[in-house]
Amino acid sequence: MTTQLWMRPVERAVEPPFFAVFRNRFEIEAPTLLRFTYSADERAGFFCDGEAVADGPPRGTPQRWFTATVEIPLAPGSHVLTARLFAFGRELTAFGQMSVAPGLFVRDESGLLSPDWEYQVCMGCSFAGSKTDWGSYAHLLTDEDFNWRALDGEGGEWRKAAYFKDSRVLEPSSLPEMRREEVHGYRRSGPFFLFDDYVCVYGDYVFSGTGEVRLRWAEPGCDSDPLPPGFRNGCKPGDPYPYFSGPGDRFRLTGERIRWRDYRWHAGRTLEVTLFGDVKLESARFFRTGYPWRLRREPAVPEDERLTRLLRRSWNTLQACSFETLMDCPYYEQLQYISDSRFDLLSLYELTDDTRLAENVLRQLSEGQYPSGMLPCRYPTKEHAQYRAEPGEFYKLHIPSFTAFYIQMLHDFAKLRRNDALVRTLLSAARKAAGYLASTVGADGLLHAPGWNFIDWLDNWEAGIPPECRYGEGCTLNLIYLLSLRQLADLEQNFGAAEYVAEYGKQADLLEKAIRKHYYLAARNCYAENKSRNYVSEHAQVFALLALNDRSVIPVLRSGKLDECGIAFSFYYLEACRIHGLDDLFARRRERYYETAEYPGLRTMPELFPNGWWLRSDCHAWGTHFLYQQFATGNILEPIPHMETGKTLLH
Repeated sequence: MTTQLWMRPVERAVEPPFFAVFRNRFEIEAPTLLRFTYSADERAGFFCDGEAVADGPPRGTPQRWFTATVEIPLAPGSHVLTARLFAFGRELTAFGQMSVAPGLFVRDESGLLSPDWEYQVCMGCSFAGSKTDWGSYAHLLTDEDFNWRALDGEGGEWRKAAYFKDSRVLEPSSLPEMRREEVHGYRRSGPFFLFDDYVCVYGDYVFSGTGEVRLRWAEPGCDSDPLPPGFRNGCKPGDPYPYFSGPGDRFRLTGERIRWRDYRWHAGRTLEVTLFGDVKLESARFFRTGYPWRLRREPAVPEDERLTRLLRRSWNTLQACSFETLMDCPYYEQLQYISDSRFDLLSLYELTDDTRLAENVLRQLSEGQYPSGMLPCRYPTKEHAQYRAEPGEFYKLHIPSFTAFYIQMLHDFAKLRRNDALVRTLLSAARKAAGYLASTVGADGLLHAPGWNFIDWLDNWEAGIPPECRYGEGCTLNLIYLLSLRQLADLEQNFGAAEYVAEYGKQADLLEKAIRKHYYLAARNCYAENKSRNYVSEHAQVFALLALNDRSVIPVLRSGKLDECGIAFSFYYLEACRIHGLDDLFARRRERYYETAEYPGLRTMPELFPNGWWLRSDCHAWGTHFLYQQFATGNILEPIPHMETGKTLLH
């Protein structure tokens, strides 16, 4: 789309964070369909005659900002369409939310709306971040001056909207509307709503009286009644904050009956509703949201109860982490990471024929690429513009292995042969990513990449980095890069240029020699992780099987004496076992997933295998990949099949 007119508050002093409601009052004489296309920055919820009709747009990037289209059948008479616009600003918005310029875009496609839009900036409210669900949008705190009738188009002072020209690229979203299904599976105990399953829901509440209300969500649930002592003040291992801490959403009531609709869904198994003064909760309804998947197979094996439990809890987790983007977890970061998304998509390829979200994920991740070719480990993200990778940093935006994993992720998608044109388009991003990694290769022939050299969460690895590998080094990292070069050559063979096939093959051969020279321990038939050659873990052995086809490492893997891969990296452990026929090792590691799915209180797969040192996220998508392991007939090493013959071109 070309330059468009957007609406915004007319006051020049209004800068984020702010909350504004726009309204359009109109009349129709006969039953008809209201149709309009909209976008918003940061986000808007639409209401027609006081009832929710849309929430969006789908989360986009500055390179592609999305629109959505709404259709509403209406009866004759007077109507009011309102839009609740939130613009939190960089400090208080969600980590996965980007912004170009706050405002609201509406294009009437039915000719029913009035040309006169009005708005009011909602006074009597403020915003607060949280130490618990810190990756989401800020919480809302209201006082006595807040206009609770604004969504009905009433109360307060309404002014004519101002317009501004905006030249960002607006693109109709290819994604379906997110689902909205009322949830009834919960019980009440004192101030708590205790849900049977982990949910991602919008709340719709009616309160009355004088005093205050506080709404706070927590991930843990409770299946016992009465609740155990200390439930309210409980903490997860390694977490300094209680389940229920932080401000939550807090409203001050002055005697009137009010209705509150959440402006963003909340995640978890428990909602705490605390009432102060003589306030009463008259009603509460909850509506589950998420991507509307249609499955071609059920995530279950009816004759195997343990396996079915694992598959169903994995699927519940994956559902809770898939919306307009994929998310690592719905309660904390809510971010679309490269490595996490790869696991998610591989499982989804086995369960559904819908690749619309996969295509959007691959495109969005490439849109975050820096001119150097470096890819941020997560995108979209508000952190992007200010970031510069530094050697040896912790918890920052570039993870070298994730730049390499993007190439493997594109290779996974290319094997589907569902959208070759997209693969050809994204091949340039894969080339740039490989070029960036090649630019960090040192005189020793190995990577020395800046950024956060995260590999896996282990209690004896600082910030997820193997010993002595802080500065972008390590055997596992280099083996991941090696496999990426081989698969990039396969992508070039099918979609690119022959000269690149030869070049990436040459780079891979040189890298393989350097890896064997610096990391292989011939006396032990295994690969050290660091150049001091004094630390060995499962990770390098697993990728030696995958990238080098080196079966000499199998005895040391079988010994059970190495530091084990975590719940996410065990994807590659299990895949290596499948490819090399290591059924005993596969069964041994599968038991860890069974035990995790049976862990008391969990209804989803967590961020880590249960342990005593750190348990943070109860619902984490990178732990769901057993769905792939159960149903996949191929493997991640298979070359891309030729479109017409089904044969592969590169071996």
